[in-house]
Amino acid sequence: MISSLRGRVTHIDRGRGEVVIELGTGVGYRVLVNARTISQIDMADETRLFTHHQFIRDGDQKLIGFLTRDEVVTLETLVATPKVGPALALSILNTYGPSELALIVSGDDVAALCGVSGVGRTTAQRLLVEMKDKLVVDLTNPDAVRIASPDTESLTDTAADVADALLALGYTVAAARGAVSRLPDDLIEQGDTGLLLKEALRHMEPSF
Repeated sequence: MISSLRGRVTHIDRGRGEVVIELGTGVGYRVLVNARTISQIDMADETRLFTHHQFIRDGDQKLIGFLTRDEVVTLETLVATPKVGPALALSILNTYGPSELALIVSGDDVAALCGVSGVGRTTAQRLLVEMKDKLVVDLTNPDAVRIASPDTESLTDTAADVADALLALGYTVAAARGAVSRLPDDLIEQGDTGLLLKEALRHMEPSF
């Protein structure tokens, strides 16, 4: 799984919504991006793209990239929602940043979501219901978002710290949730974050 790429953007195709980022090894990766991301790329400088590796039926694969990890986390939450594909998720994040979207969701702002290309009223209403308990503003950092779900709402502070550490290492939200859910209760009760993180990593594939 590719979680990030660092190199120089050598080609931008605004029509197709793609860039090619060439790593130091000389290998170039084609990455799907939205117009918001393209507008922030400086081809003269090194760029780091945080990526979501999207597997599609018939063996097709796509890399979707953003300049911030919060955007990737938000996209992964969006595409996990029924009937929301990568194209629609990219369109939503082209109109609203993660924290803006979280505020829209918390405020049940149907009109704001309808302002996104490809989102009608019915889709907007369904998205607000589906995302209500999943995407919230991180009150400790108003410019960021955090992911919540029935699987993680009851986590102890220590287990939540482990999940956050896994996200910081580049693992997806789904992978982090799964790893934390498999941690033994007796180990969690010890409250040793370092030990818990080591145990979680033992069962996970590298993030890059």
